[in-house]
Amino acid sequence: MIRSAAKVAGVLLAGLLAVFAGAGPAWAHGGPIELEVQGDGGQGVTATVTYAKDHHFVTEQVDLSYTAVTADGKTVGPIPMVASSEGQSFYLSKTPLPVGKWTVTVTATHPSPATKTVAVTAADLPAAPRPTPAAPDGNSTTAVLVVTAAVILAVALATAFALYRRRRTSPA
Repeated sequence: MIRSAAKVAGVLLAGLLAVFAGAGPAWAHGGPIELEVQGDGGQGVTATVTYAKDHHFVTEQVDLSYTAVTADGKTVGPIPMVASSEGQSFYLSKTPLPVGKWTVTVTATHPSPATKTVAVTAADLPAAPRPTPAAPDGNSTTAVLVVTAAVILAVALATAFALYRRRRTSPA
């Protein structure tokens, strides 16, 4: 009986070692990085940076820049990209790309080198509509006038009543 329990324990231990031996700690990222690059729908370029091995976000600072070329050879860049406050390992261009079709190459130099080239169409975004202030409807002005008239009438009636009582109770 002790032998069979020892065999079962040995098999379980071997199984656990096999499962956990290959799993490294979550903080042990490092190594090559991958870039996911796209236009932002307007004139910006965005990039998301992950580790190639486990596809987790790269949380340390990544040094990124991009260069863009049109079909007729016009070139802009290299233009630095900055970390965005919108998400972890999300980078964006601070300088807008001129309107047109571009071949954009994003290059990372730290924490490891990486390059990604994509086609991007930069376009002017329509101006966001400004909210128009609500026009006052006649009801709100009318309500203020009615309340004001009611208060004035109540004060006048209270004053008249006080004067009437005073006259009636004073000795003649």
